[in-house]
Amino acid sequence: SLPKGVKKEDVHLEMAVGLLALPRLLGPHPETGKPVKTAIGRFGPYVVHDQGKEGKDYRSLKAEDNVLTITIDRALELLAQPKRTRGGSRSKTKTPLRELGVHPKDGEPVNIYQGPYGVYVNHGKVNASLPEGKSMEELTLETALELIAAKASSGKSGRKSSKSTTSTKKKTSGKSTKKTTKKTKDDDQEGKSESE
Repeated sequence: SLPKGVKKEDVHLEMAVGLLALPRLLGPHPETGKPVKTAIGRFGPYVVHDQGKEGKDYRSLKAEDNVLTITIDRALELLAQPKRTRGGSRSKTKTPLRELGVHPKDGEPVNIYQGPYGVYVNHGKVNASLPEGKSMEELTLETALELIAAKASSGKSGRKSSKSTTSTKKKTSGKSTKKTTKKTKDDDQEGKSESE
């Protein structure tokens, strides 16, 4: 495919040959000796460092970079930059605002983080919001452990469970069937003769 912004009328022989030669080997990575290549993918032009068993490390080319003329030095600059994750953040792991210490039961860290709904305390998979009027500076490890224990015992982990907790009762119809017998002439006459 053509690079973004290039019209088919603008393609000349040299560019066409270069595009057909993609992916292009730029050279070996100085640290690993593994190949660094450039190509055009479904999300646009990129450089890739093939690390063998560790996988491949991809970086998108910037607007000023050209897939046909990029050098190994520029590719290494791009590969040295932190990888962008979905959503635009540069880091997968959040850095805590404050580290309170470790949980006495399992030795896992108890930290304070800033989230979209305010400041919260975290231990493992349990997040507990700070109570109104409490600041993170005055929060102690003991208070944080109480908040985490209360949150864990309430059973709410912040995410909705995929399993339904409500039980469904079997539906029964409200109609009951009563058997009735029709009276016949014979039945009427028998009833009269008995009463006489």
